[in-house]
Amino acid sequence: MTKARRFPRALGGLWLALGVTACAADDAVPDESAANSAQVELGSRGQALRFHDVPWEPTTLTPFSFESHVSTSDAFTDGDVRLDAVTYGRTKLPRWALQTVKQVKILIDDGQDVPRGGFNLASGQGINSALDVWADEGPATITPTGEDLAASLGNHNLTSIVVTRENIGTASIEVSFALPVNALFFWERGNLNSPTTANSDLLVEALDWWGNVSASHKLLRTEYSSTGIAITTWNGSFASPSTPTGTPPQLGAAGLQLDGVARHFRLTSVQEAEGGVRDDGPDYKVLGALLPRFAKP
Repeated sequence: MTKARRFPRALGGLWLALGVTACAADDAVPDESAANSAQVELGSRGQALRFHDVPWEPTTLTPFSFESHVSTSDAFTDGDVRLDAVTYGRTKLPRWALQTVKQVKILIDDGQDVPRGGFNLASGQGINSALDVWADEGPATITPTGEDLAASLGNHNLTSIVVTRENIGTASIEVSFALPVNALFFWERGNLNSPTTANSDLLVEALDWWGNVSASHKLLRTEYSSTGIAITTWNGSFASPSTPTGTPPQLGAAGLQLDGVARHFRLTSVQEAEGGVRDDGPDYKVLGALLPRFAKP
């Protein structure tokens, strides 16, 4: 039997600065200063996860469900929505244990938006996020650079998202995390007409250390779970909802578990003419985490 390939031993001496606790969903979220701990505490087991204990080069991405814990300043109904923790099963990950995206490359964006300008990709934020100091957010622009999209994903504000419009074409980006992850947490902005509130699809591909695809999964709108979290979005050109009395979109949530680790992922949506592939412009946030193998969703 072929042995599983492991993460390079050069990183084997590093300890993961994560605080993963097996706890009930109503337990208090640990203080962010705990992120400086040199070792992971896992309940009473006191075990730590080193990088060389984790298989690398994933071959599968498996969906799982999780619960989102958020807070707002209450200063604005259409301002920031800060993610404070996620829970799957009896495991709660505090905000500081969830990695934000570090870098984004725009690979292709060829769907022209003739009436408004730009192509399909945009950076969005809560309509009143700029006035709300509750959580950091990226820019609002319909002509984003990779740096703009990285700023949109590089925080824990669920109103700060990558927006994809629905013109005919392909929108594909490569996102990178600072450290390897084996779990991805997605939120997709949809509406109440969808049972899951998500209303778009997204192809997720894990890239190996040479840039080749090692695992992929088409994350379908039916695989999300409704969160009940309402957000607004301003992208520098038009807002959602489009009128002050309009119904705000809601977020669906879905996780993807890897059977190895990766730092780089390609996220792609396609919009073809009627009868073709219709991913319908996913508007999403993604965070990552490195979880112990025995704490599977």
